[in-house]
Amino acid sequence: MKKSFYLYLNEPKTRIGWVHGILACMGSIFIGYLLMALVTYVIEDDYAFKLIPSMITTPILICIIGIWLLFCKSYLEIVKKIIYTIILILILFFIKGFFYD
Repeated sequence: MKKSFYLYLNEPKTRIGWVHGILACMGSIFIGYLLMALVTYVIEDDYAFKLIPSMITTPILICIIGIWLLFCKSYLEIVKKIIYTIILILILFFIKGFFYD
């Protein structure tokens, strides 16, 4: 019984479920927004030069990150990718704030 349960949990899933899709969508929106906010924060120019590239590339970036997250094999892997990416972006925010202001 334990062996069959273990084999069931470790086999790769061929379908994308609701939880997997919702996690990928929400994670990609959050990561894309934070990443383009970081780019806007780094650019030191007029507001038009800050916002226009962000407005154009955010939807493209959200799609790319969403596909990257959908290719995860398990829920744990998708959550780890989201958390690690958010931590990396926040570290970059703090580095920019400490060294360039």
